[in-house]
Amino acid sequence: MNLLKKRVLRLPLRTWGVIPLLAWACMNLFFSTGLGTQIISNKIEQKTGLPCQLESVTWSPWMGVTVSKVQFFVPSKLGQKNPFFKVREIRIDVSWFSLLKGKRRWDRLEFNQLDVDVAIETVSEIVAISTENSSKSGLLEQPADQEERPHLDPESQPEHQKTEELPLVQSDVPAEEDGSNVRPIPVENFEGEIIFSDAKLRIFSERVPDLSLTLDQIQGQIPLWGSTREGEISCGEIRIAEGISEVGLTIPVVWGDRSLAVMEHSLKVFGLNFELSAAVKLAAGFPVGLQVSLPDQQVDLSSVFREQKSPLSVSNLSSKNRLRGYLLFPSTFSGSSFTRFGKMVINDPRDEGKVRFNRGTASFVATFAGVVAKDVRAIGDEDAILMNGFATAAGEASATLRVVSSPERAQSHAKRVRMASRNLLMDFQPLITPDRAFRDIRIEARNGALMMDLGEDRSWVPFFDTAEEVLGRQNADLPNLP
Repeated sequence: MNLLKKRVLRLPLRTWGVIPLLAWACMNLFFSTGLGTQIISNKIEQKTGLPCQLESVTWSPWMGVTVSKVQFFVPSKLGQKNPFFKVREIRIDVSWFSLLKGKRRWDRLEFNQLDVDVAIETVSEIVAISTENSSKSGLLEQPADQEERPHLDPESQPEHQKTEELPLVQSDVPAEEDGSNVRPIPVENFEGEIIFSDAKLRIFSERVPDLSLTLDQIQGQIPLWGSTREGEISCGEIRIAEGISEVGLTIPVVWGDRSLAVMEHSLKVFGLNFELSAAVKLAAGFPVGLQVSLPDQQVDLSSVFREQKSPLSVSNLSSKNRLRGYLLFPSTFSGSSFTRFGKMVINDPRDEGKVRFNRGTASFVATFAGVVAKDVRAIGDEDAILMNGFATAAGEASATLRVVSSPERAQSHAKRVRMASRNLLMDFQPLITPDRAFRDIRIEARNGALMMDLGEDRSWVPFFDTAEEVLGRQNADLPNLP
């Protein structure tokens, strides 16, 4: 053993210089093989709970870590084989300075050609499995410091009864009455950033194929750590379904006080004015808050329908929608939505008929368990619609839709439903007052499909197919209805 040590120590300097290069080459070669990539894929799957595949992993002191062709799949129990998350290349420029201090950070994290194509139903199933696994392992616990949670109160009070709103994400520094003992959060010297280019996001529904949202040509430069800095996220095109699109959208982001935020940014999409606020904090559980508001405005959808006449006009519309929770604890997410409108007119392009509502409101509350429609109503002189119901993440759903109309309008609605299909029947009943009739429509999830009791003798018929037949895409010439 002593002889071996002496021989090793007597190796020339050239040999000592070649050894690290050989070790580096062997390491890169190993992690470019199926065995090496499988080891890393298994580690990623243990962390995320999602099966993962990647082509190769290489590293160099000057170029950092490069991961090629990363793909994520849904859990095998869901029986889907196509990846829903793909990245052509991920580059991580590791910060050696932070590693020496015991912090795993990067100077630059770059995603090239990120592509997410996922169904709403798949997301719900993945989250349900993730929560179930976390509950079994005892990991699903809320962070101890509740002050870190972003505050987004439900919007259920009238405008004149609102209390002062709390910020999206509160500071973790307790406020003293005189402010003399408050110590500022130390600012780090280290600065990093996240960059992504040519990204695409598509969210669709398997149950309603025509319902989809696509964000294309996404680019971004997001600052992280260090002093207050600015970045931005841009999207080249936004598409709803196939025929509705909007070009050009840029959102500025600000890093400061350990939070990445978008503060009351105004933007216009599909003819509507929005105000966006969002924040995510680098704290236990990663608390996040999102608020999307529509200030009081007149709805102009001419840019959406373009050559066609808009089927909807609204004189006054306002809305406030909020979501908050911890990214690492999905069960903590909760949200609310409150919308108010005035003077809505719905035009039927088939017979030029009109349905008018003078006012209306819609109030929803969402938690990890599902969504509750607390109160949805639209009130007019001839027609009124009232609805409440719920839908759970487990696929259960139930709602009651009450249609109240004058006798003339009730006869018109019944005639339209009958003309759409001989198997449908919308029989109205007299209300307490003789000048009004009503019909309650039950909507339920049955055997994985959404159904409604609009068939003859209150029989159950498919909801979406029936709605399409009644509201209609057919071009048949119908007589004018009152």
